[in-house]
Amino acid sequence: MESIINQLFWLWTPVSLLPEWLRIFLVLFVLLLLVRTILLYVVPPSFNLLCRLLKKMLYLLSYPIMAGICTMQRSRREAGKAGIPIWIDIIEGIFALFERFFNKMIQLFRKRKRNKARIKRWTFYSATALAILLSAATINNPNERYTQKWKKAEAWLNQEHGDTQVSGAASPDTKEFILNRKYKDGGNIRVAPTLTADRLYTIGNGEIMHFLNKEQVDSKGIKWLKVQTANGIEGWISASIVREK
Repeated sequence: MESIINQLFWLWTPVSLLPEWLRIFLVLFVLLLLVRTILLYVVPPSFNLLCRLLKKMLYLLSYPIMAGICTMQRSRREAGKAGIPIWIDIIEGIFALFERFFNKMIQLFRKRKRNKARIKRWTFYSATALAILLSAATINNPNERYTQKWKKAEAWLNQEHGDTQVSGAASPDTKEFILNRKYKDGGNIRVAPTLTADRLYTIGNGEIMHFLNKEQVDSKGIKWLKVQTANGIEGWISASIVREK
């Protein structure tokens, strides 16, 4: 798991140097291309196979039922009852409806193979347009839920590698910080270097924090410090509310 996180970090490092709107576009574009690949190459064959299996099961189910109905109707005609009950028409209609549906799906899959190049081209254009629209929506709506999710994901990608590097150290850096005097009600230590991240701990006025020799500036220009409290809690705190002891 740690190697996967490290790989994600090193993949993200060059991307994090780009403007935020371009980062959002690239991430969304790659995700949409992955979804497109699944929809084009995984879902249709699986759905086609499922339709063929269900059609076969429908045949195996309907054959004995319809054979029994034919036997019953023969007995009714021999008894002088020539009419067909309505429930027989309903059963036949249901079986015919399912068979037409499965045949239509199988036919569409064959048609998809003939139009494969056109489908690939238009789904690529659609993914590009959707990535642009979602990027614009994320940038222009900072209070929306999906924007907050982007901030949390970006903070996680930025912090995980630093966590794996620091956690192996036996003791933190010797530099120590405490809250500025005006913050009498305490300050928040957060999971990630962003104001939208979850709060880990509220540091009290006078409590000492050990600096873990890692700092970061978020998209709003706020500088964050990675610290550890006396009781062992590690997290991020804004540099504007602390001072060196």
